[in-house]
Amino acid sequence: MMALYHNSKTAAIDELAAQALAVDSFGLMLKAGAAIFEYVKGHPSLLVITGPGNNGGDGFVVAELARQQGIKVTLVATRPTTELTGDALLAAQQFQGEVHSPEYLEEIAPDSYEVLVDALFGTGLCSPARAPQAAVIEWINQQPQAVVSIDIPSGLHGGSGQQLGKAVKADLTVSVITLNTGLFTLAGKSHCGDVELADLGLAADVFTGVEADGWLLSAAELNQLYAVRNDAGHKGSFGHVLTLGGQAGMLGAVLLAGQAVLKAGAGATTVVTDSAHVEMVPTAAPELMTWGFDASRCDMPLQELLERKAVDVVLLGMGMGRSDWSRQMYAHAAAIAAPLVIDADGLYWLAAADALPHHLAVITPHPKEAARLLDTHIATVQEDRWQAVKALANKYQCVAILKGSGTLISDGKTVWCCPYGNANLATAGTGDVLAGMVAGLLAQGHAVTEAAQLAVLWHAMAGEYSAYGLTLTASDLLASLHEVLP
Repeated sequence: MMALYHNSKTAAIDELAAQALAVDSFGLMLKAGAAIFEYVKGHPSLLVITGPGNNGGDGFVVAELARQQGIKVTLVATRPTTELTGDALLAAQQFQGEVHSPEYLEEIAPDSYEVLVDALFGTGLCSPARAPQAAVIEWINQQPQAVVSIDIPSGLHGGSGQQLGKAVKADLTVSVITLNTGLFTLAGKSHCGDVELADLGLAADVFTGVEADGWLLSAAELNQLYAVRNDAGHKGSFGHVLTLGGQAGMLGAVLLAGQAVLKAGAGATTVVTDSAHVEMVPTAAPELMTWGFDASRCDMPLQELLERKAVDVVLLGMGMGRSDWSRQMYAHAAAIAAPLVIDADGLYWLAAADALPHHLAVITPHPKEAARLLDTHIATVQEDRWQAVKALANKYQCVAILKGSGTLISDGKTVWCCPYGNANLATAGTGDVLAGMVAGLLAQGHAVTEAAQLAVLWHAMAGEYSAYGLTLTASDLLASLHEVLP
């Protein structure tokens, strides 16, 4: 996995990089610019737009290298070179071409350049762009040419991925030395395009003195799905999940979750739902066993079931609702001595509970549910998803999955980020599928953090690459899971 760093650590990382390469800060800028140039040197013409700081300095280096190689280069500086300081000024002084002001953009013919290099703002931006850069960002986003951003698309926060006012939509983002957390969360996914790391040939151990803020999951991790599979096994070898939810009239969510349990490889699952649904379950999915839950008729509505069948994992919450029936289901499920995965309405009851369930293993909130669990606002969660997911894991003493663009997973100490998934997954029921996958992987013997990581990765990749595309439904997602298996 690749390490991810908050933008607050950029200065420390740059210092270590310069030491390892035996250069000063300007020498590091020259190497960064040369690395970025490798990604655009195959094009006959470039438009480079620079900003007021070191990101702009990188742009000047790229422009000068292009000029030296005979590439037609147009450079527009949004801050007069006479007002630049430090390394950015040195880079501007080395550029031997003509420097244009932002007004020149209106004179540029659409076919006069092939690639636009965004060197306006780097990862240190912490407030919305103002004039003239804000208008320039709008202009960039109206152009048909490919856009390559240096380090991060201008206008995004390097730590959180928040869009700070206007933000560039890039086709390619070249991050130099290390990767920032903001590239993969919130607006990062929709603005960065493809993300490439130009590591300047530096080994990862150069930065051991700087603690990583997260780790980026990769498709290769899916190979771990097979680590617990034994060809001599049987359905009992791969676990039985008790899948609870579906109050009267809300059967669909728990059905999706139950099917996802099996799709993820668990040996069996019993769907515990409102008694009115019991006869409907096998007609919708004959692989699912079922059990009616009616606490009004029995003080121990799950006792007979638990005596009949060993339970390896409990999955709770999908379509459960917030009625008295739901409250009783939560209480009985939370008392079962098996790892507990809670999703959806189960999280409502968890937030209201006086004590934590003894066997809580994983929670799967979206931002609104996370805000309730942390007794805060959705905006607060989204402002720093990295801290929010750690706070969830620590408060509830479990592994937390914070869903959203760039889904995050944490055990309270470490955070893992999933770079896959897109708006195809923004449809009813896909969260129920994810919860079922987590439980199904956990039942097979995967460690809790590994089950969470694999489920999130598999789910996101299936959603992003499904042939159903925009038309994807949760049922289609279940039918697409096999498409991304290694």
